[in-house]
Amino acid sequence: MNNNYVVLKSFQYLIECTCPSPEHTFMLEFDKGDTFIITDEKKYVDSLGWLVLVLIKNSSVYMYIDELEEFVEDKKICSIMDLELKINYLEYKVNETLDSMDEGNFSLYAKELSALKEVQDSVAVFG
Repeated sequence: MNNNYVVLKSFQYLIECTCPSPEHTFMLEFDKGDTFIITDEKKYVDSLGWLVLVLIKNSSVYMYIDELEEFVEDKKICSIMDLELKINYLEYKVNETLDSMDEGNFSLYAKELSALKEVQDSVAVFG
């Protein structure tokens, strides 16, 4: 299982402690290009569900598994392997549209490829 992920769109995540004290609640900023590792350490909290330990920005926090799945579905995050596969596919589509001289789709694929390459470059620099 690939546990290395990258942020595709910047967003904030509310970290809520599972204890009764509200003082442990804070916002964590996920910036485009940030990488993080989803560890194998999990815990179940009654009435809250499953949480998994995530290592990001020199800290570790527990995040809800359901929310991580939602972030993937919303294309806020993806695995580094999926990022590389998307880039490979888009490079193929760019070449294909060049061969067929399809200017409209070329612009669409080239723009998406450029955005993902930017994320990939930031991962290479900081990862």
